[in-house]
Amino acid sequence: MASSKFLQELNTSQREAVEYLDGPMLVLAGAGSGKTRVLISKLGYLIDIGFAQPHEILAVTFTNKAANEMKQRVEKLLKRGLDGLWIGTFHSICARILRIEARHLGYTSDFTIYDVDDQIRLIQQLMVGMNMDTSVLKPRQVQYVISQSKNKLLGPKEFEERAGDFTERKIAQIYWEYEVAMRRNNAFDFDDLLIKPLEIFTQYPEILEKYQNKFKYVLVDEYQDTNRAQYYFIKYLSATHRHVCVVGDEDQSIYRWRGADIDNILNFEKDYPECKIVRLEQNYRSTKIILDAANAVVANNTRRLGKTLWSENKHGAQIEVYSTADENAEAHQVTEIIHNEVQQKGRNYNEIAVLYRTNAQSRALEDRFRRKNIPYIIVGGTKFYERKEIKDVLAYLRVLVNPRDSVALRRIINFPTRGIGPATLQKLEDYAFLHKVGLYQALLEVNENEAIPLSIKNKIIEFIETLEDLREKLTQLSAYEIAREVVDTFRLSAQYSHSDLLEDQARLENINELLNSIAEFSERNSGPEATLQKYLEDVSLITDIDRWDPSFSAVTLMTLHSAKGLEFPVVIITGNEDGLFPLFRSLSNDEELEEERRLFYVGMTRAKENLYLLWARQRRRFSGENSGMSFRNTPSRFLLEIPADFKSEFTDTSNELEYSYDQSYSQQRQRMDDYVVDMVEESQYKIGNWVKHPTFGKGQILAVNRSRTGTKLTVVFENKQIKKLIAEYANLELL
Repeated sequence: MASSKFLQELNTSQREAVEYLDGPMLVLAGAGSGKTRVLISKLGYLIDIGFAQPHEILAVTFTNKAANEMKQRVEKLLKRGLDGLWIGTFHSICARILRIEARHLGYTSDFTIYDVDDQIRLIQQLMVGMNMDTSVLKPRQVQYVISQSKNKLLGPKEFEERAGDFTERKIAQIYWEYEVAMRRNNAFDFDDLLIKPLEIFTQYPEILEKYQNKFKYVLVDEYQDTNRAQYYFIKYLSATHRHVCVVGDEDQSIYRWRGADIDNILNFEKDYPECKIVRLEQNYRSTKIILDAANAVVANNTRRLGKTLWSENKHGAQIEVYSTADENAEAHQVTEIIHNEVQQKGRNYNEIAVLYRTNAQSRALEDRFRRKNIPYIIVGGTKFYERKEIKDVLAYLRVLVNPRDSVALRRIINFPTRGIGPATLQKLEDYAFLHKVGLYQALLEVNENEAIPLSIKNKIIEFIETLEDLREKLTQLSAYEIAREVVDTFRLSAQYSHSDLLEDQARLENINELLNSIAEFSERNSGPEATLQKYLEDVSLITDIDRWDPSFSAVTLMTLHSAKGLEFPVVIITGNEDGLFPLFRSLSNDEELEEERRLFYVGMTRAKENLYLLWARQRRRFSGENSGMSFRNTPSRFLLEIPADFKSEFTDTSNELEYSYDQSYSQQRQRMDDYVVDMVEESQYKIGNWVKHPTFGKGQILAVNRSRTGTKLTVVFENKQIKKLIAEYANLELL
């Protein structure tokens, strides 16, 4: 339908991707190639020409924010609403299916979604009940292993069968108990949201068939970052009609660490032999220099389908690479760059982003920004919904919606303090265990519990009756009205309103902000979408980027992973050193190293006009056995992969001590740095030297550090193993 408004202003490749409707299609969308425009046009085109109605389309996006923007832009062009359209992230789509179908697995539709903190609290509780030492096997470690297992579609039975050592067998025991507890609490974790629909589809083929018939077209964004469960979810739903379009870029696959499998996009053609492949290779974002440099770097990867990005944009300024003395000199250089961009070039602060590999790197930057009065916002810092006072309010709301949520109930049962302490809680849980009921039911039956004194019973009765009264109002009041009544009834704001502490005032403001967000939710939605249950679901699935406001006049600080999908006129990437970016652990694994290179490519291609890359010749690190020690660094191999024609290099020769924060710290640092530097310079071992070890063979020195025990060397050997050795005892031969 050539007259469709959704084909206007598209280039040839974009139009081809939008118009093709004859079967599976893979759209390889290079960075800055107009992918969002193609997705919006494709969605609108399907409806505009009558190929499918909104309720017959499933569109999966990377963030909820992207989903809302896509829907709004299509509605504006069509001049009609898109009622019935299923659009959102994998997690929100799967949660929607589970609200409808969870009863088939023994859950009710008012289930709770647990975040990582909830999971760790539950695992901690289970381990204590199993008499396991939580200081040896930490609940956070157990949560991580369970999550990784679920990402691989391994349930407790499969995990137990594969458990090799003592620790894994212990985790297998906890995994079993965890699954039982989650069902008892009527709760799903984030991984469950993805795998439970698959369980329903495989156990109840008629339900799968219902959704296969419902969705005539399946559209998936960021396909390169799908994991195994997401892969099967799309495969199942598109198996009948095979009208599936996936959009992605293998060069931007950066989530292997959380289960993403690049093979999903690399093998799409094997899964769908009849598929059409369209490459979007014209870049509309970056200057030619930035684009050519990024292409040169990522070309060093082998796991690629291949694209040649090109641009009609201006040639642009060269990439500037700065070598600085240490992390504080690096932060100083960043502020100088920002000052120049704002004062000399007339930039707004919100046109500038500072990116880094790890969150810990923001400390020196933040300190320097505050001293120089540079406004900034951090994406991925302390998340609003993870603050204590916010989680307290949400826990009350969760219990009202799902009384079986024992994690939330344990959080609020004695907050604010009402005399129901740990001893009483244990008696309640003993009763619940003996009578095979949940904790909430044990509260309702407290008069039957002879182990609890009458005075405490009265407090419990007052608490549970208040909750029951509020539960009765769930169908009568709006989400905001319920939340307001909870805050007032349980005096959650009053905890902080009479305090002069700035921290308490901030908490009070945060509670008010939460109430504002619930009020906006109630005003924005109506009918089934306006319930407290729906609000809690939306909150549980929100991401850092969903809350980020790019219009705020401030420099954005974020990790490279958080920057995915964004763009800025000016991008500054810090910490470009081997061992930090790429991380040390990736140097011994080719697949991990390629992912680090893809992450560097993603960072480079966020820049529209100016790109600055910085590295520190020495950096203090606060983790592991060498915590607090200054490490001598070499520039990241990724910097060396940028052709010389595309970059200008500068070396900061200033005294790094100039950038210290107070005199006492400066003096301590000077003593430590003089000790480290002098001893390292005296050593016969240098970074980059090749050595031979009698057991491990040939290797190259990555780091040299001096401690009281001797010269510590970090060496990567030819078998890709990384070893830390004491030079004086390692019997090394310099080659």
